[in-house]
Amino acid sequence: MKLLTFYNSKKICSVAIKYNNKIDYIYKFSEKNNHSTILLMINKILLKNFISLKDINYIAFSKGPGSFTGIRIAIIIAQGLSIGLNIPLIGISTLKILAEKGKQITKKNKFLIITKANKKNIYFGKYIYKKNNIFLINKEKFISIQLALFKIQKLKNWIMIKNFNSITFNSIKNIKILNIKNINALDIIPIALRYIKFKKYKKKKIIPNYLQNKII
Repeated sequence: MKLLTFYNSKKICSVAIKYNNKIDYIYKFSEKNNHSTILLMINKILLKNFISLKDINYIAFSKGPGSFTGIRIAIIIAQGLSIGLNIPLIGISTLKILAEKGKQITKKNKFLIITKANKKNIYFGKYIYKKNNIFLINKEKFISIQLALFKIQKLKNWIMIKNFNSITFNSIKNIKILNIKNINALDIIPIALRYIKFKKYKKKKIIPNYLQNKII
């Protein structure tokens, strides 16, 4: 089985491939993470490992929330490859990828994920692991920072994962705070493998996870 994963943010592009028991990974810092950058990196890692694109069995990537342009680029590339080569797609929430990375670091099982959307709002999600699977407790939300702080103060024995420093949480004493600045294509692999195991994948169409249709 050959799995291709990729992740692109405003400043970093990364691509990984898993086949047999081997994992390879490349990344690039770039202020212009357009579609050509990701496609060139995919081509590079495939050539490096002597693998043809038509031999890829699954493609997994972040479908957001995050940069509007980055999400659109990721989905266009993934769906283009899927349609052209009939490759199943796995679109994974950025918040879920952060929760997965938090689990790998802490070995804990309850995570509150927040990432910055703009000056007044954040993306917000709660996750808990059971028997090596991850479940969403509340729907991911696009909420105000003020409301998020109110919700966080009611929680106990959770780990909060955030990827920005512009908001302080000095008043919060009941949960541990973990800063994870960057995620990449490697962090997508464990979740994608579980999706494959339980056949949670699609072909051709993935809906973007913008989370901004309604502000709570």
